[in-house]
Amino acid sequence: MFLSYFAIALYLAAALLLMRYFVKNETQHQHQKTIFLLVSFAIIVQALTFNHFWSEKGIIFGLANSASFVTWMIAVLLFLSSLSKPVHVLGILVYPLVAFTLVFSIIFPDTTSKVIPLNISLHVFLSITAYALLALAVCQSVLLKIQEKHLHARKVNDFINKLPALQTMETLLFQSLKIGFYLLTLSLLSGFIFIQDIFAQHLIHKTALSIIAWIIFATLVFGRKAFGWRGKQAITATQIGFGILVVAYFGSKFVLERLLN
Repeated sequence: MFLSYFAIALYLAAALLLMRYFVKNETQHQHQKTIFLLVSFAIIVQALTFNHFWSEKGIIFGLANSASFVTWMIAVLLFLSSLSKPVHVLGILVYPLVAFTLVFSIIFPDTTSKVIPLNISLHVFLSITAYALLALAVCQSVLLKIQEKHLHARKVNDFINKLPALQTMETLLFQSLKIGFYLLTLSLLSGFIFIQDIFAQHLIHKTALSIIAWIIFATLVFGRKAFGWRGKQAITATQIGFGILVVAYFGSKFVLERLLN
């Protein structure tokens, strides 16, 4: 419990420093090292809270545990990406989200959750990594939408000025989207291997919604490569596709574990 609270404080402190840099007339180097250290410690501390995920039979991956782990993976990918790409601004959205899932796991912990056997851990890992990358793409799309709106209205402030160029933002969006789509494809293919009875295993809704999301992302990736799709339509489609994916996984878990128990 103490580790979770500590990680929450570290993530929120990093997000506040990022917000301070982007909304005030300050240079990046004033807070860069501090943010780097805060996020590094937050990721390590949160990882230490995962020791209760494991059992002799497999992984205890209920709604709270999976939400915490997925957002941790998002933070890890963002941290690693920010070392070589100008994506650190996404921390304004990502780090509070991670803190929120930790608060959720404290208030509503998993009490009776289905244990996932270790033999399908590859499928689980692929799914989580795909969710994390697609979540980063959605965060990028939110900032890109804000940036486009302000530039078209000619309302440029310090926050917009400190964002990467519009073309760079779009390139980063589709990079995350493309890799996330490939991993989602592998995740769906590996998942079909372990399906024995799609109705008895309560997987019909999750599978159907995941396939719909996959079709949306596939259309986006193909449209970008073949026709150079960009702009509002691509942003909206990215957000809709990820929304369907969230409902597919977390929505089905919430209904089965928290409502139907």
